Parts: sequence; structure tokens; C-alpha cells
Amino acid sequence: MNRSTRMLLMTGATFAAAISLTFASVAAQDAEEATDEMDSMAPMEEMEPGLFVMDPWARESPMLDLAGAAYMVIHNSTDADDALVGVSSPVAEFVELHLSSMDDEGMMSMNQVAEIAVPAHADAVLKPGSYHVMLINLVEPLEEGASVELSLEFTTAEPQTVTAPVMAGMPMMGDMDDDMSEGKDMDEDHDMEEEASMEEDEG
Repeated sequence: MNRSTRMLLMTGATFAAAISLTFASVAAQDAEEATDEMDSMAPMEEMEPGLFVMDPWARESPMLDLAGAAYMVIHNSTDADDALVGVSSPVAEFVELHLSSMDDEGMMSMNQVAEIAVPAHADAVLKPGSYHVMLINLVEPLEEGASVELSLEFTTAEPQTVTAPVMAGMPMMGDMDDDMSEGKDMDEDHDMEEEASMEEDEG
């Protein structure tokens, strides 16, 4: 199936992308401070050579017509560059790698990417407002307390399957089991999403 045919079949995918952009715009500023520590993590040379997926999580998306997103840190302890080239999940009809970014005028944009680089002895950080896994056409709501299975494919490394807990807010580094401090902010995000959905229906 070619790309254009696939896009025609993705009912609601365009709207889902718009919702993701709304979230990315709101979350980018908060995410920057929360993930500085992840961005600056020293290479963990004590690890055996390989790719290690750390702190995977998925954003709560209680409405089926909204796209979901998943995040993680991938550490490469080998001497060779690698890349995340694909993800699949039973919770979504389509799964894509995306990059959200802000231009000089403060406008957010989101684009699908073919891969996410995982450099040798460094980290690939997937976070709100940056690289992320986009879950399109959800088959069930992503509710806080549930979990999402993600099967990751790499250019060189063996495939890995990880389980990402669904959270209402962004976890702090090393605090995956504690209550999320940003729950209120995420509630506000969902209010914005619902308003966007109502405006789309009215249009």
C-alpha cells in the first residue's frame, strides 16, 4: 500500500496530528526543564554493549478519536551509531516516529521522520516537544494506570519490546512510580483538546 493510499485510510489522523501539536506547544516549555537531566546524562560505560530503553511512558488519552504519544530514553553503550527506525503497538492502528519543533517565531510544527538517531555512547531522548512515538487511531483509550506495549525496531540492534505505563503527566527522572506532579497541567491540556474537538465538529 503506497503512502497516499495509507493516508486516505487514516480516518481522523489529520485531526490527531493537530491535537498532538496542541499538546506539544503547551508541554514544550515544561518538558525542557524536566528533561535537562536526561539530555545531559553521562554515558553509562559500566553497561554491557547494547541499546537500553529507559523510563518508557505514554501520555493519557482517554478519548478514542485522539492520537496518543509515547516517550523514552534510549542509551547506546556500543561503539557504533544506531537508530530507531520503527515502532508497532497493539493499541494503535498506525504508529509513526515524529518530531515536534518550534521555529524562530514560536510556532510549533510536527513532522513524521524515518528514524531517530541513537549515537554511539549517547542517548536518544524522546520527550514532549521533541522526538516521540505517535500512536494513531487508538483501538482503546489510554487511561492512567494502564500500560502500552511498544515493539521497537533498530537499524542494527535486535528488536526490543517494552511496556510503557500510561501517565497523566510527565514523569521526573527516576520517579516513575511516584505520583506525577504535572497532573493539573495535563488536565488543562485535555480541556484544550476537547475544545479543539468541538470546534472541528462544528466546522
